[in-house]
Amino acid sequence: MLAAACDGRKRVTRATVIPPQPEVNYTTFDSPSLQFLPRQQEAPGWQLEEDPIVVPGNRLINYLDRDGVHFERYEAIDLTVGKYRATQSPAGFASVEIFRFPDFVKAFGAYSTRKVGQMQFLDIPNESFMARHSVHLWRGPFYVRIVGGGTPDGNESMKRLLAFVAERMPAAPAKPAVFNFFPVANRIPNSERYSAEDGFGQAFLASSFQATFNVEGVPVDGLIVPSANKAAAARILDAYRALYVRNGKLLDPIANLGEDNFTAEDKYLGRSVAFRIDRFVIAFNGYKERQHLVDLAIVTDQRILAGIRKQLVTADEAAEARSNGNQDDSTPAWLRRR
Repeated sequence: MLAAACDGRKRVTRATVIPPQPEVNYTTFDSPSLQFLPRQQEAPGWQLEEDPIVVPGNRLINYLDRDGVHFERYEAIDLTVGKYRATQSPAGFASVEIFRFPDFVKAFGAYSTRKVGQMQFLDIPNESFMARHSVHLWRGPFYVRIVGGGTPDGNESMKRLLAFVAERMPAAPAKPAVFNFFPVANRIPNSERYSAEDGFGQAFLASSFQATFNVEGVPVDGLIVPSANKAAAARILDAYRALYVRNGKLLDPIANLGEDNFTAEDKYLGRSVAFRIDRFVIAFNGYKERQHLVDLAIVTDQRILAGIRKQLVTADEAAEARSNGNQDDSTPAWLRRR
């Protein structure tokens, strides 16, 4: 009966054959970053091994695998790569990677979130540091990373290669002006970061400008989230408050701090002082004295109020200029370079 139902024939399942994807020739792509790479033996002590390549932003995951996800979050436009060997030490090698971004904030974010572990900051502007097997540079909308090894002088050869690349790049102003809202006192130099991914390990605190402070030998982390509007800022602060309600406990709020604030503590999340002023959400987190957090929050509140007043004056001046037929820079003051 079964045979009759199947018409007496066996079904044949054919496997779907997926044709191989054509190999991408990255040497055919172009990028402004190519002009920064030294050619042949232009960089003292280094020899370009092969033609440089350019990887478009939509192919970074294919080229960098999991590391490409990080750069995708910061909207990298492309990656330019040049591979070099040391002329004085045959075993020495280095790969110069220049990531290009749509603006300096995203470039700073991709660079600054790599500032982890043991590192030594360098004197190559705008900001640069040396890690165990790599050197890193942030300059305007570019992030340069050089990875290598095998040289007898450690990373010094790669540092000189990075300096050579940096000399070819255009000068750029310093970090985003939003960092001016943080207190200067006790701020650890070069601790500033921008994360498009999270803040204090929480996704709702993403797109935050962060810095670390040393208060009487105790580290304190701070962040500022510039949200789209006051309502969005209120939702972010409520989400952060709810995190402590679920896991810890709320403490007494601080009088006259921002337009809304809370203080809280938890065994694992630590202590926190957070507040909202206008469309900014500010938070400080630590594991020791709460007063350290309160003092930093109060100073930040005052600096933001002063900045908002200045921005209102600037807006009035711009409106007057427009009425006189002049153009103005519509970039928010907090986002402009310092």
